[in-house]
Amino acid sequence: MPFDSVELVSRESADSAASKPRWWARLAARFRAAVALRAAPEPLDLAVLRVLEEARGLIAEREDWVQGSYETLRGERCAVGAIRLAASFLDYERAGAAAQDILTFIALQRGYRDIEAMNDHSRHEAVLAAFDLAIATARGAAE
Repeated sequence: MPFDSVELVSRESADSAASKPRWWARLAARFRAAVALRAAPEPLDLAVLRVLEEARGLIAEREDWVQGSYETLRGERCAVGAIRLAASFLDYERAGAAAQDILTFIALQRGYRDIEAMNDHSRHEAVLAAFDLAIATARGAAE
């Protein structure tokens, strides 16, 4: 029987699809949503809120969050890495800086010198709680 490679190609396709990490699929979905909604620029307050919400979503799952590094090769991110990525994808650089300022203020209130220190010396739940407070702050400014 001649070798036609049909079986090999089918198996390789299935293996490559299964090997793609879940974070990649979530990131691609967020990117598609961001591109679809990018038609009109948002006011800065709404953009800051959106950056914070997207950044929190990037690290909402424990396996997507990391300490001691902005981003790993596996796609794990710290709080600052998540804000930078969200601002970059949404093309909201000014809003990203403002979002980082809000989270820095919260880190300072909690006794840390910056966001990185808060991220690296806190539990995942505490970092998410800081994001929740930052989102509430930005939501109040947007209203």
